[in-house]
Amino acid sequence: MSQSVSIGDIAEVRSGYTFRRATSESDANGLLGLHIGDIRETSVVDPSRLSAIEWQSEGRPPVLEPGDVVFAAKGSYNRAAVFRDEESQVVPSNQFLVLRVRNSGPISPEFLCWTLNYKETQRRLAELQSGTSIFSISKKALQIFTVSLPPRETQNKLLRLNALWEEERRLSEALIENGETMVQGMFQRLLTGAVE
Repeated sequence: MSQSVSIGDIAEVRSGYTFRRATSESDANGLLGLHIGDIRETSVVDPSRLSAIEWQSEGRPPVLEPGDVVFAAKGSYNRAAVFRDEESQVVPSNQFLVLRVRNSGPISPEFLCWTLNYKETQRRLAELQSGTSIFSISKKALQIFTVSLPPRETQNKLLRLNALWEEERRLSEALIENGETMVQGMFQRLLTGAVE
């Protein structure tokens, strides 16, 4: 049976940071910056798609750790993605809130990410948005936001089902794209008289 818990009870929540894109490779120091556009089509952060940044603040940059969940808190696109990479040094922009599941927490980072992206959760999150021209969800509002927390076994079943659905959708999109290419080729051959 599921229980209702607040995000703040199961995860630490912190804000992202302000940084500039690196003007040269030497300015970057191996740091990559994460922006909202980098997670639009995925629920997993892909460091290979990120741009180098320049860290100007003192001290060690606050890089993501494996298992961190980034939540796009600014704008109308309030989706989440999980960070799994163990080598890349990625700094999330101030458009994000970063959620780190507590060690003894009853939830996995992947399930927290899935829960935040779930359609019903997205509808409820939209109600938290404030602002007139640029919507945002505050750290405090997200900390007290409640989610349904089923047992770990159910969480794992939901994640497996979602993975199957994502693969099915990816294959369907590839089939449609392949069909489009074939039809366009036939159109071209018919127009040029190569086929009667």
